[in-house]
Amino acid sequence: MKLLLLILFFPFFVLAGEPLIYMDDSYFPVIYKDKEGQSAGVLYQLLQHHAKITGTKLEIEHTSWRRAYEFALQGRGGVIGLSKTSARLALFDYSDPLFDDNINIVVKKGREFPFGKIEDLKGKLVGVHLGASYGEVFDQAVASKILNADVSAMPAVRLKKLLHGRVDCALVGSGQIGLDSIVDADPELKANKAQFVILKQPLVKDTLYLGFAKNMNMLKYLQLFNQSIADAKLKKIIPETSD
Repeated sequence: MKLLLLILFFPFFVLAGEPLIYMDDSYFPVIYKDKEGQSAGVLYQLLQHHAKITGTKLEIEHTSWRRAYEFALQGRGGVIGLSKTSARLALFDYSDPLFDDNINIVVKKGREFPFGKIEDLKGKLVGVHLGASYGEVFDQAVASKILNADVSAMPAVRLKKLLHGRVDCALVGSGQIGLDSIVDADPELKANKAQFVILKQPLVKDTLYLGFAKNMNMLKYLQLFNQSIADAKLKKIIPETSD
């Protein structure tokens, strides 16, 4: 049945062509550019799988997350790695869930603190990624000044600020794997790898999606893409999600 649906949808999208999909260039290990400047990451593997089973060519563009989001909001293409919030649900049509990413709190060794709820970050300066949402609870805490956000466009910059005591903690996705990916790619951070500690309790589970601005009318395309998501999970190309 899934194969039949894929075949039925396929002719429309061959004629229409693949839409442009914007993506982050430094979201290790989810979606990023490697040292050779090539696309890599879990979500890129999904996009490759979609192109393979539909016989289409990928149309992708790496940029900063802020620009990827803004371009998608303008209707210039889709954006992959998008979180859901109440505000965004009014703006975007979403795919099925792609990937569950734990957002972790990283501190400098010796400056650990207990964390179990958002109030435990009260008064702290938290390093965050430019243009990212970390869930409605965190976003509301920033807006109400329970905590302060220090924004940077590059994960390595965030961790260097932490290393030099300019922020109290920093947010990093994908746990130890994500932290290691950032640290190992930068000589200064790698030399100080032992200085970074992940708090036991994640800030939030961040489920990621492919999204298109509603005015692009991409629901039919998303139905096709959802078939690719299901097939990729079945074949263990990407992990199952809990949502």
